[in-house]
Amino acid sequence: MKNVKLKLAVLGALSVVSAQAMANLVSLPAAGLSVSAGTNQVAGTTGYVECNTTGNYGTGTPTAPTSSSDPCHVIPASSNGNNPPPSSQVGGVTFSSVSAPANVTVTANSETLATLVQRVFRNSANTQCLYLKRLQMATTGTYDYNPQLTGSNRLEVNDIALGGFSSTTNVLAGYWQSIASDSPVFRMGRAFTAVQMQADPTNDTLIANGFIRRPVNSPAPAASTEINGVGQTASSTGTPPGADPGTVTPTAAQQTAEIRTNWVNFTLDITGGVDEDGDTEPNSPFLYVSAGCTSAAPVTTANTIRIRQTGQETQPFVTILTSGQTRTGANANF
Repeated sequence: MKNVKLKLAVLGALSVVSAQAMANLVSLPAAGLSVSAGTNQVAGTTGYVECNTTGNYGTGTPTAPTSSSDPCHVIPASSNGNNPPPSSQVGGVTFSSVSAPANVTVTANSETLATLVQRVFRNSANTQCLYLKRLQMATTGTYDYNPQLTGSNRLEVNDIALGGFSSTTNVLAGYWQSIASDSPVFRMGRAFTAVQMQADPTNDTLIANGFIRRPVNSPAPAASTEINGVGQTASSTGTPPGADPGTVTPTAAQQTAEIRTNWVNFTLDITGGVDEDGDTEPNSPFLYVSAGCTSAAPVTTANTIRIRQTGQETQPFVTILTSGQTRTGANANF
């Protein structure tokens, strides 16, 4: 039986800005971060930082981010996504100019699934750029990512990877959740591979057996692996792993992602309709990556956006590639 819950609409579409205190973009060093052993966490080097730790990666209902609970959340000037965060939140850099919007329509099998909103901000010295991305899921039409399959196959996005950051300095990342109906970011890091998390359907605040909260750098899958996990392992009743005797639970090797300096990866939970755990977050938050750049205008680089459904409720693994705004000379290499 699928894990379906009613989601309280107390906050609805109210702005969450008034509840926030100031945080900062988080530095994502190329060498990764050292972490000690803990609950569902292996000691070692990881490319990830934890952001909003509520809501169990979207299987439960997350709470609005605050500075004490979420180190990754920043607020743009005038609480407007068309503006960058103030310099105090982005490493002391003042972004004084912005590129024209470069929105991308995301499609699969001739179906419109989402719109990717993009802008690039730049400081006056032309040494640092801020790349803004926001994925807005289609909420009208069929938006079925695979019409050949029976039923309504509405994409649930659990992971967005942004490419083009190798050979850059000062890489920092963060996000702004402008309204409570948008998904927060649960974790982010310098990684290409998405790591699957399946929940325990008996309690959506629990994770399935074997999940590692901060995937370590070793052992890691091949660099080109889009999604690492156990895949669709539900029993005949739709029960995810860890809750049904005899089902497969992930090993440590199935819960890791190698540090890849060309990529910044965000874990979230959005969908164009009601997903299989009863959620209705139609948009990602505003995603920010700050990185060294030059005076050269941003360019559109193929396949530098990876949009993934990772089977959180035992859906099929799906990866959709699209182009994104990057620095000149960037690539989509793993």
